[in-house]
Formats: sequence, C-alpha cells, structure tokens
Amino acid sequence: MQLEPGQIAVVTGAASGIGRALALAFRAAGLQVVATDMNASALQALQTAALADGREAQFDTVVLDVRDAAALEALAAQLETRGGAAVLCNNAGVMVPRTLWEHSDAEWRWLMDVNVNGVMNGLRAFIPRMLARGTPAHVVNTCSMGGFLTSPILGGYSATKFAVRALTESLLYDLQARSANIGVSMLAPGAVNTGIFERRAEAPETEDAMTAGAREMMRQGVAKTGSPPAEIANLVLAAINADRYFVFPHPYLSAITDNAAAIASLQNPTFDWAATWKTDP
Repeated sequence: MQLEPGQIAVVTGAASGIGRALALAFRAAGLQVVATDMNASALQALQTAALADGREAQFDTVVLDVRDAAALEALAAQLETRGGAAVLCNNAGVMVPRTLWEHSDAEWRWLMDVNVNGVMNGLRAFIPRMLARGTPAHVVNTCSMGGFLTSPILGGYSATKFAVRALTESLLYDLQARSANIGVSMLAPGAVNTGIFERRAEAPETEDAMTAGAREMMRQGVAKTGSPPAEIANLVLAAINADRYFVFPHPYLSAITDNAAAIASLQNPTFDWAATWKTDP
C-alpha cells in the first residue's frame, strides 16, 4: 500500500521511543494517528507536541494496555466508524535484563503478556476488519535483533521476540494464502536510543551485581551510540510504501548468517560480544 493523508495509523507503545517516533512520522505524512500506551502523562505530552505543527489531521491518544484484548477489540471497532485502521503498528514491548532462573513468575508472565500476547491481541482485533474491508492495509510488528540473536541476561526478552518473529512470518503466509490486500513488515532494530534499559516499576525484583552492571552498561551504550528513534520510524514508513517485509535498521546481518552457518554445521552455541555484534554490513 501507499501511505496517503487521511488514512488511520494505530501505534501501540507510542508514549516513548520508537512508538513515539512512529506516531510523529505518520503525523508528518498527513495520516490520522491513534497513539496508545499505558502512560497517560507521556501520551498527553506526545499529543501536545504533535498538534503543535498545526496540521489538520486528527491525532488521538488512548490509554490502553495491550494485554487487554477487549480494549483493543473495542478500539478497532470504534475506528471502523471512521473508515478503519489502514496501518497497525504492534510496537509495545518491555525488557527485563535478568538470568532466566531469576525471573519471578509474575515478571515472566509480564514479559510474555506484553511482548507476545499484546501482538496477538492487536492482530485478532484489527486483521479481521482489514480483511472485511478489502482496501489496502499494512501491519508492522516490532521484533528485535533479539529475535534472531541470543545473549546472556536477555533470554526472557529474546524468547518473546523470537515468538514475535514467528508470529509475523506466519501472519505474512496466512495473508498471502488468502491473497489479502494487507502488507506485513517486521521491524528488527539493534541499538536504539530509547529508555528500554531503564528500571521499570512493573519489574521490582532485586538485581544482583552482575545483572545491574550489565543493564547499566547496555543503558549507557544505547544512550551513546543507539540510533535516534526518528531514523527507525522513517525506515518503517519507507518499508510500508515499498511493501518490504524485513526492516533491519542496523548492519548485523553477518552475525545472523554466521549463526545460521553454526547451526547448519551443528556447532555448540557460544557467545562472544564482539563477534555477535559486529558492525560490518
């Protein structure tokens, strides 16, 4: 599909980071934006910033938890009265750096519910309506390089992103089998300058020294060298217009091919920061 002024774009996890940048990029392209998040004050700040440009396109914010399937269903139904969402960005996601055995049951369920079930809830709410309309539409699921490459203390996060990767690819095949007029893109960024490594109130478990140190190292790393979210958003809009599935903003493809070669040769997995996160194209 081609993005056109007046179309409706829904972005989850829009109060900060990539989601916020996506909402503003769709706004700049003249689309009507529906930005959702759990953070009401950050959403209000986003709306204020968006409306300051003086554009006429509608910009709505909705306080919504993607774990709430009924809330997403109600939003999708309400938007049908305005013509329906042409673009859905299942972007909401959370991260808790921790060794696997240290995740509490509540923390593990929180990761899975937001990162995986949140995507499924969005698909179940919006895809049937897109299919029924038959007009061009597009779905973007935010995955991660963590959905292709694993690492210490991010096993829980990677497990959810591997699931998002599988859901997104299967979604593409399901839609192709129906000759649906719905495009699919999978966004898989590496380091982006967002607050994803900040401590979250929803994950209050005590960190040991190793975990705290690793999280702080990664937080400082993305703050210093991570890509600006606006750059990622622009790549997403270009991918929608080009009907491009893979959106790899960072040059880690050689690490993926190296990993695939190791699997093909039945090598035992090993982890090397420098080798895994090499930056050659």
